[in-house]
Amino acid sequence: MGGWTHEGLTMIDPVSAFAMASAAYNAVKKGIEVGQELDGMAGQLGKWFSACADIKEAEEQAKNPPLFKKLLHAGSVEEEALQSTIRRKKIEEQEKELREMILYRFGMDTYREMMEERRRIATERKRIAFLQEQRRKDMLLNVLYFSVIGICCYLLYLMAMFVWESLQ
Repeated sequence: MGGWTHEGLTMIDPVSAFAMASAAYNAVKKGIEVGQELDGMAGQLGKWFSACADIKEAEEQAKNPPLFKKLLHAGSVEEEALQSTIRRKKIEEQEKELREMILYRFGMDTYREMMEERRRIATERKRIAFLQEQRRKDMLLNVLYFSVIGICCYLLYLMAMFVWESLQ
């Protein structure tokens, strides 16, 4: 996904994410129109869902941008809000059309099954991300603890050497 990094975070470009979502949407729509099976379109459908998630993430990141982006951002607040709203509305339209096409072509059970699997995967990814963040925090704390212990041991060694030198 097109984006840039700042302080270890990937900043998502909503314009690129929207372009990817639109391309995937068009591929899925065309696949359904020509009678392609759902498993043959799974990759494109997955790209569409991923791009939609990236757009939502970009909107969340835009609520709290880094300082330099606040200072250097060329567009107005109104322009950014309008673009965000338009992207969100178009994604909602695409989602509605995809839902209707999938329902018509494959039925309600397939659509429900797909949405349940989507929720399950999203929940699992959030759980994994949370665990990874916890591990990272635990590792940083361990490094901090060992550093403090190492510094304390070194200071004790220096004090012992000072006392030893003064006794002789």
